[in-house]
Amino acid sequence: MKTLIINGSPRKNGDSMTLVNEMIHYLHGDMRVVHTYYDNINPCIDCRYCWHNDGCSINDEMQELYKLLDEVDNIILASPLHFSELTGKMLSFASRLQCFFVLRCIRKDSNFKLKNKNGVLVLTGGGDGSPNTAIASANIIFRHINTKLIGTVLSLQTNDIPANEDVEALSKAKDLAFRLSDLYKVV
Repeated sequence: MKTLIINGSPRKNGDSMTLVNEMIHYLHGDMRVVHTYYDNINPCIDCRYCWHNDGCSINDEMQELYKLLDEVDNIILASPLHFSELTGKMLSFASRLQCFFVLRCIRKDSNFKLKNKNGVLVLTGGGDGSPNTAIASANIIFRHINTKLIGTVLSLQTNDIPANEDVEALSKAKDLAFRLSDLYKVV
């Protein structure tokens, strides 16, 4: 089983990664963590290279991720909420999925199909906003990478209760890790 974890937090050891690390304790197989704030992933510049060519013109770490997105069995998206939305760096990562959209919708390539995957969304936040916009954005990301969302872990009172003390969120993270492993065994 292969799992790709995309961390949209600027804090490698913050609340979002606390919940991801809880999942990692119970996941089997190979795991790769991408830190969108620290790995070399630039946003889409709408150059339209992908309209006429395979892939993306930007030569950065996303080139490797394109391959992984068709190899892994699971995707975990993790992000704190910034103004009730996924972080800017997570959205920059998402903008690079444009080449998949172009293959399906602009070039109408009937041979293009990413491997089916299972996904988990992890959201943390301490502010007064709602996670609904971030959940909607994450669902768009999951759809573009052919990933079925099986569950969401929320820890939304981190100003008062840090994720490492949020018993409900930690339990949900553990349960979803087991579920990812069980779903893999069925396949």
